[in-house]
Amino acid sequence: MERVFRVLLSRDDWYHQRGYWVIANALKNAGMEVIIGGIQTPVAIARTALNEAVDLIGYRIMQAAPDMVIRALFQEMKANGIVSIPVVVGGIISDREEKIIKELGVKAVFRSFDKLETIQKHVRAIAAESSVET
Repeated sequence: MERVFRVLLSRDDWYHQRGYWVIANALKNAGMEVIIGGIQTPVAIARTALNEAVDLIGYRIMQAAPDMVIRALFQEMKANGIVSIPVVVGGIISDREEKIIKELGVKAVFRSFDKLETIQKHVRAIAAESSVET
């Protein structure tokens, strides 16, 4: 039996919600358990990830400066002892910002027109790889 991965999905604003819900549904349809975090700060994301014992964090960033919020998220994750949980990001991310946040530790960046099947496959692979390492 294939393991059911627990994925926390969070976002940074009230706007541009459609993609967030499409991804949540796609991951659920791919057999993952999706915890809807909604709009959360990095502090709240780390707390929810810890409390929900998630296998992966997905953070949709549309309004904030990705490098700043990812730095803050990783600091909170470190403070909570959950640095082994992989983080993926979706949203409006420039190539320059993608390079920076991947250097910080983000495992993947998904964009608006990425195929759902590709996202499902990558999220599952990243969660599986992380669960083997821990």
